[in-house]
Amino acid sequence: MAWGLFALALVSAVIGWSDSASLLVAGRALQGFAAAAFPPVVIAYLAERGTPRQRTWGVAWISTAFLSAGLLGQIYGGTVAGRWGFGAAMLPLALVYACTAGALLLTDADAGQAPSHPSLLAAYRPVGRLLADASLRRVYGPASLLLMCFVTFYLTLDAHAGAALLNQGITPLLLRAVALPAFLAPLAIAAVIPRVGAQRMVIAGLGMAAAGLALCAWAGSTHLHGLLAASVLFVAGVGISVPSLIARVAGLADPPLRGLAVALYTFVLFVGASLGPWLAQSISHWPLARTLSLLAVLLTVAALYVFTGRNASTPSMRAT
Repeated sequence: MAWGLFALALVSAVIGWSDSASLLVAGRALQGFAAAAFPPVVIAYLAERGTPRQRTWGVAWISTAFLSAGLLGQIYGGTVAGRWGFGAAMLPLALVYACTAGALLLTDADAGQAPSHPSLLAAYRPVGRLLADASLRRVYGPASLLLMCFVTFYLTLDAHAGAALLNQGITPLLLRAVALPAFLAPLAIAAVIPRVGAQRMVIAGLGMAAAGLALCAWAGSTHLHGLLAASVLFVAGVGISVPSLIARVAGLADPPLRGLAVALYTFVLFVGASLGPWLAQSISHWPLARTLSLLAVLLTVAALYVFTGRNASTPSMRAT
């Protein structure tokens, strides 16, 4: 985590001063590579440390942070970069990354846990075993759709309803800011997951997100206030699903593979997010209602996929 953040700070500072398109593109690629060192590791780290209560709340807080950053980053970038330029937006972030990395290096390592150094092949060999687990596939499959639908949703609204929203004084940044309170959902359900079970919360979250998308499709660009309200329901469903899926993975995976299983979940989640712009572009010629209905169907299928696997788990898994 620390060295990944140091690399991210360095690259962010460099591209903040870049004056050519080729250097900017190369820097952004390196920036993404460095940034990818943090999310899967920190989520796996929090999913394995502390008491069950501490693990639940740790995952809830980090889920809230990641999801909120997806919207706050766009608001920050649009405000700062739009007014003072790209470099002005990158340099403060580079400072934050460097300070965080320094704080991590000053934090004491886990007592009694000597670092292991397996070969690269040995470290990733269990991935096939994880993917062969039918119960874990019922987590990874929905995870791949979750952020894909989230990214596609906002890109589609910008393209099809942006003009109508602007006529009402609602900018793309304000559209995203409206849903920010919904990203507190992981904190709201942190105490509920141990009692209700991660699988039920996954189904509830996916179902809520699908319902929000369906209502957005119904509201369209003619009922803008209904569209905004339904978008909050959709984002709340996403906020419930993300930590619930992490808890589900942590409960299903064998303890020696738990960290790798959670890291693989994070990888699948963000691969889905990367596919969002491609999907939005591919179906950009579709009407708004049709696109949102497709997204609602995808998440409904994901919820049913999780639901139909409730009897396939072993007794120990079923308790999760």
